[in-house]
Amino acid sequence: MRRTTSDATRSKKSLSPRLDARLLAYSTVATAAGVGLLAMSQSVEAKVVYTAANVTIPVNTPISFDLNNDGVPDFGFYLGQYSGGRRFPLGFFAAGLSIMPSKAANEVWQIESKGGECAAALPAGVAVGPKAAFAPNTAPMWWIRGDYTSPGSEHCPWQDKHRGAYLGLKFVVNGQTHFGWAHVTQGSSGTVLNGYAYETVPNQPIHTGQTNGPVTKTQASLSPAPVSQPATLGLLAQGARGMSIWRRSDEFES
Repeated sequence: MRRTTSDATRSKKSLSPRLDARLLAYSTVATAAGVGLLAMSQSVEAKVVYTAANVTIPVNTPISFDLNNDGVPDFGFYLGQYSGGRRFPLGFFAAGLSIMPSKAANEVWQIESKGGECAAALPAGVAVGPKAAFAPNTAPMWWIRGDYTSPGSEHCPWQDKHRGAYLGLKFVVNGQTHFGWAHVTQGSSGTVLNGYAYETVPNQPIHTGQTNGPVTKTQASLSPAPVSQPATLGLLAQGARGMSIWRRSDEFES
């Protein structure tokens, strides 16, 4: 079929300016919507997972907790207490609380205090992220030694935080670094792990006390912590130079 001159002329004409503008507007809106959905999906992926624990840490029994509830312990606590009569005639006592990374790549935010390293007792609202002073070794939260006629020498500030304080934590999941916190109180009724949280996005800081997020856990994953040595106060000496005094038991023999 032979095309007429009018048909050929019509096929070469461009779209009307009004229709062209409408198509451009539709394209712009669609592109913006696509970018918005992408940003929304990325923001939804970032969330804080909080676990309410409210568990009393037992004495002379190490326990561990699973920060991201994947079935693999991330950190452990050891609350040690010892008293004996080897120092004549006054007797001797020692006690302390430490937090221990359960994996080599995990670390605790630490500070220098009274000549030794201690786990930092952080207030609420502190950013826990790549710039924090993390260290991989066991970190004492508090410890004390002395005899029955004196209050003893105290180290690390945690026992003064009657309303509790936060631990800054760094741990590795599938080769990626995540940050979290744990809240611990120390009082007359015992030492309590109140709860803990972590940021699901790798290398993304989290603020101590931050619990907002679409996912909230209500049951803690606590289990006995395996240790490579007997559960004694010697375990607390790891990570604090000033605690080596506990090893020198011969000084207290009668």
